[in-house]
Amino acid sequence: MMDLAPRTLPADSPPRFADPRRFGTLIGLVGACVFVFGYTPGFSDPLAVGVRILVLVAVAATLWFLFVSPRPLGPLVPAGPWQMGVYVLCVVAEFAVIAAGTRLIDDAGAGHLRPALITLVVGVHFLPFAWAFSERMFYTLGGTLVVLGGIGLVIGTTTGALLSAVLAGWAMSCLLLAYSLGFFRRGRRVDAGQPAHELRES
Repeated sequence: MMDLAPRTLPADSPPRFADPRRFGTLIGLVGACVFVFGYTPGFSDPLAVGVRILVLVAVAATLWFLFVSPRPLGPLVPAGPWQMGVYVLCVVAEFAVIAAGTRLIDDAGAGHLRPALITLVVGVHFLPFAWAFSERMFYTLGGTLVVLGGIGLVIGTTTGALLSAVLAGWAMSCLLLAYSLGFFRRGRRVDAGQPAHELRES
């Protein structure tokens, strides 16, 4: 049975309400909800209702383990200017590629593939975060979305594109729940501004 009791964080962990990783996870949870609630075909559909309920349960559990009964996420890597630069560049590029890609598929008469395109692009934009912030969870998260989005594009149907996006939202919620439980916890430290490939064993 899962232990829901409050935890005491280790000394090398920042306070739960001062940890940027915990608040950053909230962005991912919002994204998961947008994918699922935005692309499920209708609230009266039993399958859509089931997926929405599962995602809401995962989101609630993640919030619990992030803030109410927090699990350690490992030593915090302070974000330096170059890490924040990578973040901003990736977010700007994400929106630009989605806009350009949407125009291309619309011109090709394949606008119904936009959910799969968005899933793919969002996944790609996560991958540099793993290197910049030394959070291997982003490799899993980004890679999962890339695969699902790619499959949706290859299938080439409206249903396939929608399903890829909905599965992406569900997968995001599950992976973020695993992250909140410490499954991706890092055991190494880096100095502020130090690239991930220069990690030293603590």
